[in-house]
Amino acid sequence: MKKMRTISLAVYIMAALFISHISYAQDHKPEISSALREMSVMYEDQFDTHTNNWPEYQNGTASAQIDDGEYHIEHNEKEGVHVVLHPYGVSMGMDSMIHVSISDVRGSGKHSYGFVFGAKDASNNYSFQVRNSNEYVIEQMVDGKRTEIAKGPIDNIFASNNFGKTLKLVKQRDKIRFYVDEYYVDELPLNNAGFPGDLVGFLVEGRVKISVDWTRTQIKYKG
Repeated sequence: MKKMRTISLAVYIMAALFISHISYAQDHKPEISSALREMSVMYEDQFDTHTNNWPEYQNGTASAQIDDGEYHIEHNEKEGVHVVLHPYGVSMGMDSMIHVSISDVRGSGKHSYGFVFGAKDASNNYSFQVRNSNEYVIEQMVDGKRTEIAKGPIDNIFASNNFGKTLKLVKQRDKIRFYVDEYYVDELPLNNAGFPGDLVGFLVEGRVKISVDWTRTQIKYKG
């Protein structure tokens, strides 16, 4: 009888957590206009082939390889960041959406991962990251010097280091909105945002390995 009570209590706790998670989701629904939902896909990569020119390499510090339908990026240093950029740009002058699915994360110590946008190179860019699986961070990097623009907690009820995240950026008119797992987390005004370039890519910090399942960029062309 005591064992049955223990099992019942465990089931009750899990049910309560699930209901709390659903309630959180309903209170944090993303607000994306119908115009953006109908944007044209400018670029999409499922990483089934090597034809889209993502960098592939391996050295003592970091590696980037396409394998089995995923883009694996690994950083072996305890400190510092590693940035991988796609050779072609995405204009930040138009309404747009960048959507990335990171399906697996293996990290130790302080680590973060995410995507880079509005980049000139690895030392001049903006990034949207998840830190230690429970915090989002928006950063600007100028000549290698990093500045946090915004950060905050993210829903972590079912998270672990082995789970990835879906990250999304939506640029519409005078704002950029940021989403984690489809839930709105923050936004920035574009008044003072001077993007150094138009390259996009990925960023990892600390000892961490990520597997990018797919990435998609959509643009709303002005007609």
